[in-house]
Amino acid sequence: AGEQSRWTTNGTAGEQSRWQRRTEKRRQRTEELLNSIEFGTSLSLLLEQQPQELCNLKIPTLKSSAIDWDKIDAELDPIRGGKLREGSLRGLRKRAQVEAFHFVVSEILNAQLQYAKNPQSGVTIIDAGCGAGNLGVSLAGLSYSNSIDTKVLAVDVNEHALTRLSNRAEAILSSEKLETVCADLANYDLILSKVPPNHSVIVVSLHACGAASDMAMNLAIRCNAPFILCPCCTAKSLTKRLTSNTEERRTTFDLSASFQRSGASADIEYPRSKWLMGMLYKNDVVDMSLEEKYTLLAKVADIGLGPQTMSQQREQQARAKKIVELDRLLAASEDHGYDVRLMRIKNHDPLVYSKGDLLIGGKDIAETLITLPEEDDIQ
Repeated sequence: AGEQSRWTTNGTAGEQSRWQRRTEKRRQRTEELLNSIEFGTSLSLLLEQQPQELCNLKIPTLKSSAIDWDKIDAELDPIRGGKLREGSLRGLRKRAQVEAFHFVVSEILNAQLQYAKNPQSGVTIIDAGCGAGNLGVSLAGLSYSNSIDTKVLAVDVNEHALTRLSNRAEAILSSEKLETVCADLANYDLILSKVPPNHSVIVVSLHACGAASDMAMNLAIRCNAPFILCPCCTAKSLTKRLTSNTEERRTTFDLSASFQRSGASADIEYPRSKWLMGMLYKNDVVDMSLEEKYTLLAKVADIGLGPQTMSQQREQQARAKKIVELDRLLAASEDHGYDVRLMRIKNHDPLVYSKGDLLIGGKDIAETLITLPEEDDIQ
């Protein structure tokens, strides 16, 4: 009865009106926060010659080379090998994602072969948060334009996903080309111990939820390696992992739930960069704490804020997500001297699909990043 009276004290229409007013207030605060960051920031990041105000900073779409999927083994194809419906949007996006990652990996490998003073005998591509292998299996089986030896180390905490990956790959890929390890992405030392001593590293990560993308970036930074990330589910990063006293409980209890696996480990704090930290600290337009401001950004970047039309929601999502992803990249640049660039995967219009941002970074790869080709549809 008490629960019923809460909704009906002033009538259903009146209660809905109060909810609408609260939502409208949240939307207004969101708009004020986004405007205060976008119109108060000039960035010379992303290799721009002149600093640009964030509101005018466009994210270019990567012009990656197309793969002739009909001419390669079916298991390397995210649609046929991944058992996705032929012609489905999800399948076509997965192909575009693999093409983008393969293209950037190839460009980085070419640069390493050309400029490395002491080239390693091989490269291990760590697929961080590999899932069932739509990216990792493809990268392990596709060819590259140079003679360097490559292998993929597929890492995930989900044993069932790794089993599916192994079953898919076993007929076409040897252990020299693809190896799996069941590990939490925060267990950097364990993961890097699986890399051959004569190999350099490139870290890739496709749709590792929440803070898992930040762990993938930290993994790359731990060994001064380039990274290529396409993050998703930014709101999941707001969950702090449960702490425990033993290593055994940390890896069995805390990671038993997906929201814990994608939650932030102890070495990750938000905002990631001094830039966004400073913007949110000095920003008094919105009467909220630093934590509340970042929480609002991360949630809007993930799911938007209703009730809105779909176009309004996607537009606000895209603005918030640009800030969240720039925050990640600037942390790598500020604290670790990485050259970084933010691009977008083709056929991933942010006003239609919000999980297409491509974060690329590495030490001394500015020339490679500058020369990455762009589509004409800069957004």
